[in-house]
Amino acid sequence: MQTFEQDQMIYRMGTPCNSFYIIADGMVDATMGDLHYPLKKGDVVGIFSLTSGEHICTYTASCEATLIPYPFNTPEGLIAMMNKQEDLRKLLVGSLNRNICSILASYNENHKACMDLHKYILNIQDKYHELAGELRMNPKSLPFVDELMEFKFEEELPFWMTEFYANVRKIVHESSPNMSSNLVYGYLDRSGKDISTILSLEAQIRAATENFSSYLLNEDYLDFYDLYCDLYLRASANGDDTTAISEVIDSIVDTLTKLGLADKQFIEERTGAFKERVAARATTKKKESSDDAQIEAELSHALITILDYAQPEETTATEFKKCIEQFKAVSDRSSTDKSVDTLRRTITKLFYEIYSYAVHTAIALRDVPTVVKMFLNFGFVDATLCGMDNAVALYRIAEEFHGHKEQGIYTALEWFQAVYDGEKQPGRNEFDQDYSQYLRSLIKEGRINRDTEAKMLQDQGEKLDYELKNMFPTVNKITFGRIFGYCPILLDDNIIRTPNDILVTPAKIIDTLDKICSIDYSAFYHEMIFEDTKVGVKDTVLMDIRPDVILMPNAGSRGVMWQEIEGMNRKTPARFVVSALYVENLEKAFIRMTGEFRWEMCKREQGARWNDVSSHSLTSEYCDYAQFFAKNKDLSYDAKEKLKENLKKCKNSFKELFLYEYSIYMTYECMGSCRLNKVVRGILFNFCPMGKAHRDIVKNNTIFENCLHKHNITTGQTLHRLEGITAKYRNAGKEIPEEFVTLKELVER
Repeated sequence: MQTFEQDQMIYRMGTPCNSFYIIADGMVDATMGDLHYPLKKGDVVGIFSLTSGEHICTYTASCEATLIPYPFNTPEGLIAMMNKQEDLRKLLVGSLNRNICSILASYNENHKACMDLHKYILNIQDKYHELAGELRMNPKSLPFVDELMEFKFEEELPFWMTEFYANVRKIVHESSPNMSSNLVYGYLDRSGKDISTILSLEAQIRAATENFSSYLLNEDYLDFYDLYCDLYLRASANGDDTTAISEVIDSIVDTLTKLGLADKQFIEERTGAFKERVAARATTKKKESSDDAQIEAELSHALITILDYAQPEETTATEFKKCIEQFKAVSDRSSTDKSVDTLRRTITKLFYEIYSYAVHTAIALRDVPTVVKMFLNFGFVDATLCGMDNAVALYRIAEEFHGHKEQGIYTALEWFQAVYDGEKQPGRNEFDQDYSQYLRSLIKEGRINRDTEAKMLQDQGEKLDYELKNMFPTVNKITFGRIFGYCPILLDDNIIRTPNDILVTPAKIIDTLDKICSIDYSAFYHEMIFEDTKVGVKDTVLMDIRPDVILMPNAGSRGVMWQEIEGMNRKTPARFVVSALYVENLEKAFIRMTGEFRWEMCKREQGARWNDVSSHSLTSEYCDYAQFFAKNKDLSYDAKEKLKENLKKCKNSFKELFLYEYSIYMTYECMGSCRLNKVVRGILFNFCPMGKAHRDIVKNNTIFENCLHKHNITTGQTLHRLEGITAKYRNAGKEIPEEFVTLKELVER
């Protein structure tokens, strides 16, 4: 017999299964991810995977446990062992059957709870629209609603499985049949596969339940709790009865508390914050009522102010005013009805025409009224469509809203000004053409000649028009986040929280990028060749160039990495574009854009060999990992199944899979929470190494030991190479170039 201390590991997931233990005394915990199953006296440790070749669970002693070891090494060894011991055959079948029935019971219970929660959320979604209609208010929409409505499990447990194993248990328990070794081995093999399926589906249920919980309450305030709180505040401001709304708010809190789906302290923080908002709104409303009256008066004729300033063609202005009045009368502005869709398309076309006129006027006059700033930087057109409370808040914001050019952060108007002033070149269009490539295409089509091309290359007005007609409409639609129901004017429906809460400021962007670079310190490194023939030095150097960030005039839910460099110049920054009013988690958006920048920058540097595994690069090694994972001996069966499922979710796109796993790496792995398999962890740590602070966090975790060791070797080799270059310059009596001083600082981060 062997004794294991409490918390001592017995078997690790993914290790070879060539032995098992019978529990003589104590308890053992079988875990797979977040799933835990207790094994008791008389159970078999390793029972879930005796025939699969490797353990699908990690087994740890829950308390001091006494275990009897049974090594068998090969399938033939296991059968030979069972041939000699009839009691062992019965014990193996009994232990496996008892545990699979317990796992099935847990699965069925959790599945029912998950679907009940889904039904509850659908009900409060319907209730929200019902209450909003009764109160004559425009309902707001959360970004995950479509996903919620269409939800269904990709795979369900076979209908026969629960009853099948219950009957097998009854047969074994009541009749105690004499079973041959081959029958037992076949049962172990079949049941082991079924358990693996059940555990995989159980993990799927857990993930869905966590998602549903976040729909009710999350740290981003993009949840039904905040949606109902907003409805309560709007209703109370109008003097309407809020009893029905309060009941749903209390119901959400009760549901989360009873199910234990959210931290108690977090629930208290959110409920406390709501009470503070109620009290603060009353105080603020009283304090600002006199100022608001003046602002509201100015906003009531905002469209006329915008059109008078922009000076579009008379027919354009008249038609736009007419369409806006029609749109105000539409009850559901996101409707897919043909008439509403046609109206939205007309408004979109006219909006961009008027916007272009307004930008040209603003650049010429440099004097922009506050209402026009709201139009240019937020897409504001009408206070009724935007909501008067939102419009007043934006009016207060707009006067002082600006970017931070030194840090590469621009409002929409500032960006167009920078293009016109020649500080920035126009971006690529939807066909990935920059301005010069676009002009060359016009020559090929015979639309312009060489002389015209030369003039247009120097004409800043033409460059501005190119940006307004190409990059701007496309990116504005992408950052909005929802292709169907898109309309560029600012609508109350899309402002889920208060404008102040969702406003993207330079301070927020800088803090977010600082945090990303503290984790992935080489995220924005640009590689360049440095050559000094006099000293005999030719080497690769790095420059840390943070991206330009452009704030689009909309309330959206998506960020986009529009281009990794400007033209062919690798010394230029990437371009990240995000909504000025961003309704989701800003950090997640920037992590995704950073991951996309890494991918596209690597492709550019590697050229045609970007997916050639013989070329040592992030994209080539990742593509090899994602394409040939089924043959990878370093991946466990469970890891392969999980990767297969994730690849399916990413529509078999290696880039999308990379962005998904990069987000996990940046969010969880950097804090020591291991959620990736060891192969992709090694790739990411090699090409996207963690900064020192995060290396210190994970250094005591044995899972990161190999990654840290390789990183130290790579860093040491680079520093050794730099010492050689430094020696060459000293021997030549010259100062060390700034590029190598910077490189040394970057490598030592």
